[in-house]
Amino acid sequence: MHEFVAPYEFLIGTWQGQGCGHYPTIEDFNYTETVTFTAVPGKPFLRYEQHTTSPDGGPMHTEAGFFRPREGGHIEFVLAHPMGQTELVEGTATANDDGSLTLVLGYSEIRNTTTAKFVEHTMRHYVFNPDRTAVHHEFDMAAVGQQMQQHLVSELKKTG
Repeated sequence: MHEFVAPYEFLIGTWQGQGCGHYPTIEDFNYTETVTFTAVPGKPFLRYEQHTTSPDGGPMHTEAGFFRPREGGHIEFVLAHPMGQTELVEGTATANDDGSLTLVLGYSEIRNTTTAKFVEHTMRHYVFNPDRTAVHHEFDMAAVGQQMQQHLVSELKKTG
């Protein structure tokens, strides 16, 4: 395993749980989220895939990309969305006194296709519990003329 990836080996596998979403331009909603991280032997990144389903099991959202840890706790996340956006987010990983780990990815560059709803900025905030078996995730977004605000919150547990 690449030395940059080794501290994040705990991510490898599948995470699943419940979430809720809200935004001024849509109705509130609930979802089930599944996230999978996969190692690429010797490479300085993890593959990432996320998908959500509605309470009745129908498909909702999906995204795919790469989690790129760098030196000094710096994190880069490169993502593609099928609605016509690419999302480049960067931030830091911080070990907390209680043993939990916080990732704040607050710098973003978003590119939108000409037919996509306009997303201006995003922010991702993850807090992993001390034994790295559960994560609280918040996703903030500035889109379609709205100011940056919380859009999604989920609680995921590592499965298997």
